Amino acid sequence: MPLRFRVIGSGSGGNATLVEAESTRILIDAGLGPRELAERLQSAGVDPASLHAVFLTHEHGDHAKGAASFSRKWGVRLAGTRGTYAALGLGAATIAGYDVVRAGEPRGAGALRVAAVRVPHDAAEPVAFVVTWSGRSLGHATDLGHLSRELAGAFRCCDALLVESNYDPAMLRDGPYPWSLKERILSPVGHLSNGDVARYLAESLGEPCGRVVLAHLSQNNNHPELAEMAADVALRRRGRTEVELTVSGPDGTGWLEVGLPDPPSEPHRQLKLF
Repeated sequence: MPLRFRVIGSGSGGNATLVEAESTRILIDAGLGPRELAERLQSAGVDPASLHAVFLTHEHGDHAKGAASFSRKWGVRLAGTRGTYAALGLGAATIAGYDVVRAGEPRGAGALRVAAVRVPHDAAEPVAFVVTWSGRSLGHATDLGHLSRELAGAFRCCDALLVESNYDPAMLRDGPYPWSLKERILSPVGHLSNGDVARYLAESLGEPCGRVVLAHLSQNNNHPELAEMAADVALRRRGRTEVELTVSGPDGTGWLEVGLPDPPSEPHRQLKLF
């Protein structure tokens, strides 16, 4: 079985990504209620109790609100930074266990290897993850105000990327949010815009990457076609027409493989909107 992943929740309503290889399955974030999380896993053909662990990027509710209850119900250990543990108040919660991850110190998770990378976001100790198996790797980053050199370096050798493309600046500016919230989103520790992601793809995307998933789109301040168009134009300008681009909706995606077959003699790319 190849290394593959499946977004099962994306956006302000709740974020979670399932990653598996061989007999190991992990979840990145648990931003849905425990019942809905279990139902979505079962719809994907996965027994919730079969998860090796739930890795948490940070403590915000749309990434972690179901974590403690899911861990208690299904006996699945949680993993994340010390800052996330403290911010969630997990010391007072009944959970199956908590494994501390530290940026720059990869750890094993069954057949998978998971490395945390610091990201700039207004949370206690937020991280992105690079998940590796058999020479293939997936970079996963949501909720970050800018793409730091550290993160770009960690993602340079990834075969697939999931990255947030949270907002369109014009929609955010003209939208209903109060200015205080707009300023938070726009800040260096807020969220990535479509343009931020486009610049990254045009300037820093690593050569091994054959798949990009745009996730965590704001339902109020973005539109899938806008996010897809910005990324598509950037990839074409870079000459990366072989990269397969997927835009995740709130309900996620189907299974996506990490590491594509060798491209055909005439490069082409299929765009998918979910």
